[in-house]
Amino acid sequence: METSETHALEELQPHEEAALLAQQTRRRRARFRFTLAAFAGLVMMSWLAGQLLLPDMPTPVLSAKPAPSEPALAARWASLVPMQRTHQSDSLVAGDSLAALLARAGIDGVEADAALDALRTEFDPRKLKVGQKVRIFSEWPNNISANKTSEDSLKRFAGFDFIPEPRQRLVVRRTGHLDFDVVKQERPLSERFFFTDTLISSSVYEAARGGGMSPNLVVELIRLFSFSIDFQRDMREGDQLEVLFTRRFDENNQLAEEGEIVFAALTNRGKRYAYWRLAHDDGTHGYYDDEGRSVQRLLMKTPVDGARLSSRFGMRRHPILGYTRLHRGLDFAAPRGTPIYAAGNGTIVALGRNGDYGKYIRLRHRNGYETAYAHMNGYARRLKKGARVKQGQVIGYVGSTGLATGPHLHYEVLRHKKPVNPRDLEVPAQRSLADEGLDKLRMAQTAIGSRINALATDDNRLHSLPRQSAAASQQ
Repeated sequence: METSETHALEELQPHEEAALLAQQTRRRRARFRFTLAAFAGLVMMSWLAGQLLLPDMPTPVLSAKPAPSEPALAARWASLVPMQRTHQSDSLVAGDSLAALLARAGIDGVEADAALDALRTEFDPRKLKVGQKVRIFSEWPNNISANKTSEDSLKRFAGFDFIPEPRQRLVVRRTGHLDFDVVKQERPLSERFFFTDTLISSSVYEAARGGGMSPNLVVELIRLFSFSIDFQRDMREGDQLEVLFTRRFDENNQLAEEGEIVFAALTNRGKRYAYWRLAHDDGTHGYYDDEGRSVQRLLMKTPVDGARLSSRFGMRRHPILGYTRLHRGLDFAAPRGTPIYAAGNGTIVALGRNGDYGKYIRLRHRNGYETAYAHMNGYARRLKKGARVKQGQVIGYVGSTGLATGPHLHYEVLRHKKPVNPRDLEVPAQRSLADEGLDKLRMAQTAIGSRINALATDDNRLHSLPRQSAAASQQ
């Protein structure tokens, strides 16, 4: 082929030869561009297939990188002879102790006592709770092969470690004959953000739990909205819940502790209640609406979680006495022992038995308000008349003392000694932000909005569609 083309070129005039060469060059370039375009097209098709066919997986965003491991641990024991180590794990059971756990693992009593004595210099083992996991270590010399370690004579008790709190590990290590050392090791945790956007079908609690929130964080969420929403009367199926919250993980990507609610919004009967978390200069924090008003009010409407309203405020026929008289508060039916919270910051002005009310507490608050709590099963520890309590602090437990047909809380609100309906309370916000605080709130809202957009997925957005269409169908 090349020979025939050469002969042809020799027979052509110079200008015709140049034209033919240019044409061949254009063809080569065209073939190259076509090959490059085809390759790029294949790459693009592969990427699109992955995006369209594979399911979306919401990826939590890390807000902090894990800190480097604690170097002091290795430096402190650098002079020890290197040993091979292995461990076994066990957990404390009801009625158990750390000494019993070590004995159960076959540790010699004298060695266990020496290790526990070292631990007591930094931590009281009696504070360990049921379920606490403990790793027990054994060690043997480096020059012994691993397949011989089944012989008890080759191994010795090397110590143990456990995690008493999420950010700390306690390590007890053997340093010699019946000598043990203890070190507190800080655990670096990474914080991650999670976002849930879900419809409420039965309760806020079930919706939040279905969105991945822990029970403790759900209780916090309910308390957050309890100042604005009456969960007994206001909630409707199809209301929408949105929450941005955090969790903290250890270096092994294991959940170490729950974090905080950063943003929460509840759309109830078409009205949206939204609150943002804002840090204060004194190290505390609060939740604020878009206008900078604190979500916290002087008093809570419902000072008990998960209760059912069993009797309203007003005239009623008494279920035991049989005649009609003014019911001065609200009754909330709940299981015996359910915690009762102080409805607001205040001072205890009465604590003890009070006739038909049974075990009773009355608190005095600002602006002439008082709250009373009756038929209690018992009081929280270390409470006494004259003591100050904080809003949300547990002050007692639901019971049926006094004149009561079953376990419930009788809750009263008084304004200048006159009873008022707790459901009709319209008390001001505890705090409102000034200009500087509003600027900080706007910055926090922007950052939180960006975080939510980063975490939101197609699946999240679809959650709100049934609510919108259902609302439209009812109009």
